[in-house]
Amino acid sequence: MKNYYQILNVQQTATESDIKRSYRVLAKRYHPDVNPGDAAAADKFADINEANAVLSDPKARAEYDVKLKEATSARLNPEDVIARQRAQAQAAARQAARQAAYRNGAMNNMNVNASARRDATIARARQAAQAQAQAQAQYQTAQMQAQVQALRNQAFQSGREQGASEAKAAAESEISRLNASVRSLLAENRKIKKNFETETADLKRQLADAEQDRRDLEVELFNRDRELSQEQIRAKEIEEQLKTLRDDGGANSEAVRKAEDAAKKAEAATKKAEAATRKAESESADLRAKLEKALLCIKKLEQDKSQADLNNQAQIQLQQDKRRQMQEEIDELNRQVGALTSEIDILRAENDQWQQYAQSEEFISDTERRMDDWAKKTQADRRKAKPTLYGVLGVLIWATDEEITDAHAKLVKRYAGKTDETIVAKLAKVEEAYAVLSDAEKRAEYNKSIDVSEETIAEERRLIAENESIMEEYRNRLAGKEFWAHFDELTANALEGDPNAQNALGEMYYYGDEIERDYEQAVFWFKEAAKQKHPDGMCNLGMCFVNGEGIERNEATGNSFIRQAAKLGSKAAIAAIAATSDKPTKSEKSGGASKTEKSKQTKTTSK
Repeated sequence: MKNYYQILNVQQTATESDIKRSYRVLAKRYHPDVNPGDAAAADKFADINEANAVLSDPKARAEYDVKLKEATSARLNPEDVIARQRAQAQAAARQAARQAAYRNGAMNNMNVNASARRDATIARARQAAQAQAQAQAQYQTAQMQAQVQALRNQAFQSGREQGASEAKAAAESEISRLNASVRSLLAENRKIKKNFETETADLKRQLADAEQDRRDLEVELFNRDRELSQEQIRAKEIEEQLKTLRDDGGANSEAVRKAEDAAKKAEAATKKAEAATRKAESESADLRAKLEKALLCIKKLEQDKSQADLNNQAQIQLQQDKRRQMQEEIDELNRQVGALTSEIDILRAENDQWQQYAQSEEFISDTERRMDDWAKKTQADRRKAKPTLYGVLGVLIWATDEEITDAHAKLVKRYAGKTDETIVAKLAKVEEAYAVLSDAEKRAEYNKSIDVSEETIAEERRLIAENESIMEEYRNRLAGKEFWAHFDELTANALEGDPNAQNALGEMYYYGDEIERDYEQAVFWFKEAAKQKHPDGMCNLGMCFVNGEGIERNEATGNSFIRQAAKLGSKAAIAAIAATSDKPTKSEKSGGASKTEKSKQTKTTSK
């Protein structure tokens, strides 16, 4: 179940105005126009709208609160607990610091009764100790909550990665099995094809031999037919001669007899030739039958081969479909793994930010406690220095020569020209103390007399330098927190429609001094300011058009905005027009937004 309060970054007790303000900030930040082509920002924007639709309706919000309470089993949100405990710890630490500062001021006041001051100091110390103990306990609780959240994130990441790895390994194993099956089918197909080719070659060879025999028989038949025709022609000639002889009346019986013998021989030769022809035709018919049978075998083998090819192709296609399906599943798993990796990276980044924030808060809390301890130490050092010559000058025992000289000059300036005996006596003591402490040898002897070694002075000065370094970092971190607080306030004002805030926010994005440079965000806020006729906002928008920064380059439109801004009194626009009035140069055209007004606009908006 979605937590709409977390989506809008508000507490469950947030008022309607808090929800509305947070919605405006987030909607502007994740709006699709501001983040074109960013699917994550679009999803976030949809969640923000959904959360606002529910929480802005009192009836829907009441129903949602009941469901959320049932879903979470009345458990508090760890982030809210941590934030509340952190705020309490910071408040306690600040209270302790204020009490310490007040205590220090009270201790400096010499007109307060000593016993009352001591009692008040003991009470304040007791309260500070209690507040410090409470803050420490709350901070430790927050730290434990952070560690628990980090362990949860780590367990979530480990489970996701392990599940994705197992699914990917199973898919790769299945693909390997399918690839082996495809290779086996292809090998079997090659074997069948080779056998078919061998059998086909044998049949074709036999068919070629039969065809050659058939051609030889046809040649022989042709020769015998020709001989038979010749014998028939000869027999006919003999018969004609025999008939002629018979018609002559048998004059030459011997010639007739020879002719008849020749006719018989010719008839016998003809019959023999006809018998040989019939035999050849029979053999030819047998060969034709064998040829047709061989052709039928070849046709059957070709049909079997086609059917085998179809079956193999079907099996191969099936295996390829399975492999493609498995590849698609692997791609989907990879996509999910990529999405999970992105989500894990976001969780890691958030966890890192949380740890950095916790470390920063820990440093600030430790520094505030250190400030309290350092204030106590400083008071003790002042009490130690008070009865000495250092106390006369109002400095610590390990003060540097410059500090001693400055303290002497201030006291001389304060007491000079006074005639009061007490003041004159004080001035004499000041001069006496300075005469000793300003001389290195005398100061060394005096330090020995009050039992202060050079090693102690060097160590104390090192501690002072270390404390200054820590305080510098403390001030920098507080300044960073103050900047982001100011940035959030500036963003809220810009979303409320304040043109000064809109222009100042645009300049922050444009120059990128404190935040990451983003020309598109800068153009967006310059446009919002220009809609309300803000002079510098229009000038900045015009320069973006001229330079093509964050928007398509269009010098005519940019110059038009700059002229309008100049008419409205923008100094930057007037200066830009004056600079380009003669002959604009490339360096003059790249002037950018009106940075001269940036500090002024930012201060005005923050007020």
